[in-house]
Amino acid sequence: MEPALIICDEPVSALDVSIQAQIINLLEELQAEFGLTYLFVAHDLSVVRHISDRVAVMYLGKIVEITDRKSLYEDPQHPIPKALLSAVPIPDPAVEAQRERVVLGGEVPSPLNPPSGCVFHPRCPIAVAECRRGRPELREIRPDHRARLHPALGPGT
Repeated sequence: MEPALIICDEPVSALDVSIQAQIINLLEELQAEFGLTYLFVAHDLSVVRHISDRVAVMYLGKIVEITDRKSLYEDPQHPIPKALLSAVPIPDPAVEAQRERVVLGGEVPSPLNPPSGCVFHPRCPIAVAECRRGRPELREIRPDHRARLHPALGPGT
């Protein structure tokens, strides 16, 4: 069939780590051999980091940040990827003990009845009044890096 795009929805989520590695290696071999593009949906950020060139982080079905892998993992702009990345364990105990944790309060709202304005504002540690009034656009923070932040929050928040 020679597809150009393959959608992988949580392809390794329920697998043992060694089997995960084998499947990811197989996906990478197939990608190199056939020039495939993957849309890789996953919750495991270490797997995403390993297999992805570009990463989009979503909340309630909307992209909140999209950029290349290096930019997202080194300098996330939106509070959701910041919180997600702060929860990924680091194998070095000294580094793990020193790093800042971003803990989100509250509950994830119903996608059927989302809050007004930015749907994340009830849980957001940096929300401002503008967040309750309007939904932010996915805007360019820097070249090839977009985040759903109100302009009042600016880049680097």
